[in-house]
Amino acid sequence: MKIVNSLLLITGILFCSFAYAKQVGEIKYARGAVTVQKEDGSGARLVGKGDKLAQGEVIQTGPKSFAILKLADDTRMTLRPGTSFAVENMNAERTSKATALLGLFRGGFRAITGYISKKNPRGYRVRTPAVTIGIRGTEFDARLCNKDCANENKKLEKKLKKKQARVVGRVAYQRGEIKALNFAEKSRDIKVRSDLYEGDLLKTGSNSYAVIVFRDKSRISLQANTDFRIDELRFDIDKPAGASALFSLLRGGLRAVTGLVGKLKPKGYRMRTRFSTIGIRGTGYDLLCTGLCAYGDPSNLNLPKGDGLYASVWSGAITLNKKVLDRGQYAFVKNASTPPVLLPKMPAHFKNNPVPKPNEVDVEDIDFSQTDQAVEVPPGLYVSVTEGEVIIKSLLTNMEIVVAKGGAGFADATGRHVKILPAIPAFQKFDTLPRPNNQEINAATSRSGVLGDEDGLVCEVK
Repeated sequence: MKIVNSLLLITGILFCSFAYAKQVGEIKYARGAVTVQKEDGSGARLVGKGDKLAQGEVIQTGPKSFAILKLADDTRMTLRPGTSFAVENMNAERTSKATALLGLFRGGFRAITGYISKKNPRGYRVRTPAVTIGIRGTEFDARLCNKDCANENKKLEKKLKKKQARVVGRVAYQRGEIKALNFAEKSRDIKVRSDLYEGDLLKTGSNSYAVIVFRDKSRISLQANTDFRIDELRFDIDKPAGASALFSLLRGGLRAVTGLVGKLKPKGYRMRTRFSTIGIRGTGYDLLCTGLCAYGDPSNLNLPKGDGLYASVWSGAITLNKKVLDRGQYAFVKNASTPPVLLPKMPAHFKNNPVPKPNEVDVEDIDFSQTDQAVEVPPGLYVSVTEGEVIIKSLLTNMEIVVAKGGAGFADATGRHVKILPAIPAFQKFDTLPRPNNQEINAATSRSGVLGDEDGLVCEVK
């Protein structure tokens, strides 16, 4: 009887300890060997989807494995292969007193932070052996590197150069939500300095607009609720005879100023709509395509002349169904079978256009003449920022740097040297590890980049 009572007492103590362990997260997905253990290294267990993570527990991923976590404040993280990570302390109340201290001991992660970083930006930190990372409403990647990152970077240099050689445009200014669909209709979010390629279909949301700069120095301002496709852009300053630009306005509005293709080979520039193909003569012009002119959602505006294709020229001239439209002239095309009609004055939707002309927007100069070079990759911590900003602070010298959106920072293995990098390293820029908000996680495989070698994974835990 005494033995039984003792066993019951021990079982009760163990149950209570487990029941009252502070839960700070959950495994949303696990691929390969993913384990969790206590701070002292005991109690190691294999985990999968739905398993809970307690405060202080260390989660580790194997060399061909990764895991996606959701923390108590809705932070989402993808832990890289070969990572050791812990939520050391978390107070996830929805007030300005909320705090989080995360520990990254080895490996790395991709993170989209939750409400703590917004409620109390100074209270959200990641601790590594040499530095701390302060987080302010951020999406970012962090990785502790040895020789592995240098080896990956070397392999990706050729890919980096090849991909950037295909870049035909970049986003110079953005307001609101913009997405791009490639030839395969795979969607991606577009940000300032995002690379654009032939075949990209750009879609702006409500109350959104963007200024695009192309390789030949032409610019286009896309208005809200617009679908615009880059069909072709071929330009080499040393071979102007082969220059060409072909775009399609599928719906919505744009403001365009032509570049070197229009200057060196005017007949090589074309802007297509459902009702007309526009040619140019060293030009700045506006277009609005609505009603039957628009593909998909017609976006009827009930304009005075009716819905259709409107054009306005503010520099040079354009051809609209073979009709020349000079500077200061405006036209309307009702459908594909009727000729353009000149309008006596500028339509109100052009006159009161809230979207600026693309040549009037002060944007950073974008150079397409040279491709970015992969940076040197010594051992240390690398952080790249997609949204918001992070602060990297040395534990040794207290020196700190602020890494802004679109930037990258580095701290050496001792924390003695902390600096902003000139570019995001290739191993982070082309990381194949799924982002924590990826809706197609099941499509990820061990053979895609860094997730494994030709032997594949040994097991998968869901």
